Amino acid sequence: MPIHVGIMCRMCRKVHFIATSHGIKPSKLAAGMYRLTCNPPCPAVGEFRKEGMRPYRVSDDVFKIGYAKEGEYELVG
Repeated sequence: MPIHVGIMCRMCRKVHFIATSHGIKPSKLAAGMYRLTCNPPCPAVGEFRKEGMRPYRVSDDVFKIGYAKEGEYELVG
């Protein structure tokens, strides 16, 4: 499976991929920060820096959706 860079939601543990997730946008509060708004039913909203992203192994089909649920990804490294 290919490797893609993403950020994990701390509440529901879904991994969102910056290239395909509709829930990741540049932050309006601080330069260099991003805002993650997780998918319902998860209410999580949080800010992160690109340095907080990690590599995950996921299928192309899951990557295209924009996020991976627990069990659909593997942290690399």
